[in-house]
Amino acid sequence: MVVDAPDMQQGELNRPLGSNGPQGSRDLQGSRNLTGRLTEVALAYQQVLARDPKNPEALVGMSLVALASLQTEAAVQMASAAVAVAPEMGAAWVALGQTLKAAARSDEAEQAYLQAISLDGMDALAHMGLGELKIVMRHPEEAVRQFEVALRRQPALIPAHLGLGNALALLGRNEQALQCYEQALALAPGLPEAEFAAGFALARLGRVKEAETRYRRALASRPDFAAVWMNLGHLLREQGREAYAEAALKRSVELRPDLIGGWLDLSVLERERKRPAEAEAYLRKAFARNPDQVETQVAWCQFRAAEKDTAGAWAWLRWALARDADHPEAVNMLGILLHNEERFSEAVQAFQRALALGSKASASNCGNSLLDLGRMDEALEAHETAVALDPTHPGALYNCALTRLRLGHWEHGWTDYEARWQFREVHRRPKLFDRPRWRGEALDGKRVLLHAEQGLGDTIQFCRYAAMVAARGGTVLLQVQQPVERLMGSLAVVRGGRAETALLDGQSPEFDLECPLLSLPAVFRTMVDTVPWSGAYLGAEPGTTREKQKQFPGNSSEFGCGLRVGLAWAGNPHYKADRQRSANLQAFLPLLRTPGFTWISLQKGDPAAQLAMLPGDVFVWDGSSRDRDLAETAALIATLDAVVTTDTCIAHLAGAMGKPVWILLPHLGDWRWMQDRNTTPWYPTAHLLRQSTPGDWAGVVELATSELLNYSRTRRYSAVTQLGLPATLTRCPSHTHASCS
Repeated sequence: MVVDAPDMQQGELNRPLGSNGPQGSRDLQGSRNLTGRLTEVALAYQQVLARDPKNPEALVGMSLVALASLQTEAAVQMASAAVAVAPEMGAAWVALGQTLKAAARSDEAEQAYLQAISLDGMDALAHMGLGELKIVMRHPEEAVRQFEVALRRQPALIPAHLGLGNALALLGRNEQALQCYEQALALAPGLPEAEFAAGFALARLGRVKEAETRYRRALASRPDFAAVWMNLGHLLREQGREAYAEAALKRSVELRPDLIGGWLDLSVLERERKRPAEAEAYLRKAFARNPDQVETQVAWCQFRAAEKDTAGAWAWLRWALARDADHPEAVNMLGILLHNEERFSEAVQAFQRALALGSKASASNCGNSLLDLGRMDEALEAHETAVALDPTHPGALYNCALTRLRLGHWEHGWTDYEARWQFREVHRRPKLFDRPRWRGEALDGKRVLLHAEQGLGDTIQFCRYAAMVAARGGTVLLQVQQPVERLMGSLAVVRGGRAETALLDGQSPEFDLECPLLSLPAVFRTMVDTVPWSGAYLGAEPGTTREKQKQFPGNSSEFGCGLRVGLAWAGNPHYKADRQRSANLQAFLPLLRTPGFTWISLQKGDPAAQLAMLPGDVFVWDGSSRDRDLAETAALIATLDAVVTTDTCIAHLAGAMGKPVWILLPHLGDWRWMQDRNTTPWYPTAHLLRQSTPGDWAGVVELATSELLNYSRTRRYSAVTQLGLPATLTRCPSHTHASCS
């Protein structure tokens, strides 16, 4: 996700169903039983054909043997010969349909099935074969009808139960699909294909532990079931169990090197590990086995886009669309590339088309583009559509949650925000605990661990809830990142002995319950008008503050002249939307040249080096680049009159300290700053300044200059009137400072 954190939810290619569904392609009833004894069966049919070369039953049998042996063209020839000698034989037409389907000659296969049905409208195998073909042709609604006819004719036809389940799964009707797979298992207990299919449906329903159990059952009875190994690897990868996922996926391609999905999942795994060379190697293996497969071409496009190779991504996408202009994931990827180029209106059109073609992920992506266009209500509708299409998809739920929170719909927004724990774009390796989650109940002396989970700004924003948790009757253990651990000691609840602090990367202290910091708004059912705020809740150590005051002197006076203002312009570069929220110091030159202010940089990290590139007529103290932690930065902020910053942890720190702070936001800011507001309930002393168009830092710097001058005049006016001096005073009484006006 591009809108907030993290990136646009692209969704990986939906490959677990394989060609026709979880169980793979099916032939005529019982044809799978040919596996392992093909030579014996073939010899028997050859003996019959030696006596009678036009025996239709033997020709049909030989076509199935050839099909099971992956000799597709020979299978088509044998089935065609059977039809030629016995045009009234329905089984011959069904066999021809099966072989033509395997040869990817879908239109001819459909005519063969229809001919079989015209001979016997209740031929279960003909309807089942046509149903399988309709799945291949991306017409699952029609497939459902064909499988239902087949089952009315033969209720115990196991492949038809599986096929019906596959069609329903493609329509997103996963509960019904699971029922079909369970019916197949009732008819054939332990059938590995049915266990596999049930596992797939359970995974779609978000019941991952049950899904894993079913996959392992399938493998227990059929250890060489490559597609199960692939799906198990996919499931394990999504849970962050990377080593096990890698082993399962490698096993799948060892068993079946032609299993393209296994290679693609291995590539995704390596891409997530930040190992692009290995990811590319797996893509090359997939491509070598089938250069024309659109899914592989789209995967290449995704990889090139992730590597910031825009030209390469477009080249692969054009190839994919040339191969299949209506491939839903290729069209969805078209929308993603357009979005990345900020061509949001075109992206919306592409995503809407992809949705019509069956790409569920495109609904959420469309919502992201609509957000960037400022069409907020439509964006929310798109995200709600994505959730309706796939109620368990963590990315869809997460994006919908952020949009609801952005628009002030917090009642459902905080609840939906819990989906972040299943969304690997947010938590690739979520921290797991063996203690229960605290959900707001009375603590009765228990120790509850509140742990940080995202950025430093998040920790500062939500640590305010520690006092509310302690008020429920327990001891709070606040486990946070090293840069803020000492700062947390300034919380009243810590100073009062009702909370302790601990390092996030250290060993957790003993505790009874746990809760992530960003889950606390949901626990306390926080609404816009009930955000906890009784005043500044973080502060600085007085001794360090005095040292900072001496280290960075300014010309502030009791009259409010010559304000000391802190400045930060760039956030964590690893944050995925940092390009939108961070600026270059050069953009602030008009503000820095405004007379009457002493500027002190609060910037940390590499961007602090930009101070050395300022022109000679501008001076900014380097106040924080060498700070040990944010406790030192807080001491410096305590000496300031105001802070100007982009969306960084400094914005949160200044706000939590009750310091006047001007927060400069991109055109589409982070969800926590909501929408169309110049204030925030999280920090009452904050002023929000938003870009009018994407990238317009000049505009917000101009606004900040104007507002800061007004603030300076207001302070001066307040100071001089309190002392009974004329309000028209334009110079400080000592006449030693520049004009404050």
